[in-house]
Amino acid sequence: MTERQTFVLSTREKRANVARLIANMELGTLIEVRGAKRSDDQNDALHGLIDQIIKQRPTHFGLKADKETYKAIFMHALGKETRFVPTLDGDGVFPMGQRTSKLTVRECADLITYILAWCDREKLTIKHFDAESRGEASANPRRERAA
Repeated sequence: MTERQTFVLSTREKRANVARLIANMELGTLIEVRGAKRSDDQNDALHGLIDQIIKQRPTHFGLKADKETYKAIFMHALGKETRFVPTLDGDGVFPMGQRTSKLTVRECADLITYILAWCDREKLTIKHFDAESRGEASANPRRERAA
């Protein structure tokens, strides 16, 4: 068996196949179960929100804040492990830790809700946020091919 396998339980047949595989695994095998990964629409919404935040707040407590910095700040606010590490030249920091691409649908919904509440508290103006509001046909090229 390979060291790591990932399965998406998209049909009853796939679920039955995974159940058979698990039934035959060695005792002591680690199995991780996660909820569905965040959707493309959630990703578009998240990036649309952060784009608008950066336009209104290009700095955070005096430090230039880019998209990755704001994502890490909001992830940290939700209790996700995030560390900021100095750059090689010491001219700034960059975030390390959990990535938004690994969030489940529920976690991403919580993150977007938190960001919207923070924007409201900070009196930031948020307009519609999706791929179109960012000036893109689609933030996900796979979606364009599928259409």
